[in-house]
Amino acid sequence: MTTAAAELETEVRRLRIRIISLTTAQLDEAALPAPSRRAVIREALAEFSWIGSEARPVPELGDQTLADQVVVLLEHGLRSAQALPEPDRENRTSDLTEAAVRLRRNLA
Repeated sequence: MTTAAAELETEVRRLRIRIISLTTAQLDEAALPAPSRRAVIREALAEFSWIGSEARPVPELGDQTLADQVVVLLEHGLRSAQALPEPDRENRTSDLTEAAVRLRRNLA
């Protein structure tokens, strides 16, 4: 596993814990620039899909699945990156990691 992939795996764990720990009231709270943390997560899901899953639509499955959706999209993006040539693999992994870090910071 490359350093970039290890960094992404770390962010996946951090995000899962962070999102699971949010209550419904906390999801409803504003997280600028979005109107709520829930909206920030949904925007990030779309970004993760755009980067690693050919921009497939992400279904809205409810608050209980937000953390799982984040994990699945990031892990899928990492797996899909493994099939790419080296420079593209690193770029995709880096893009996913940057998006994951941005989400975590926006949820603070």
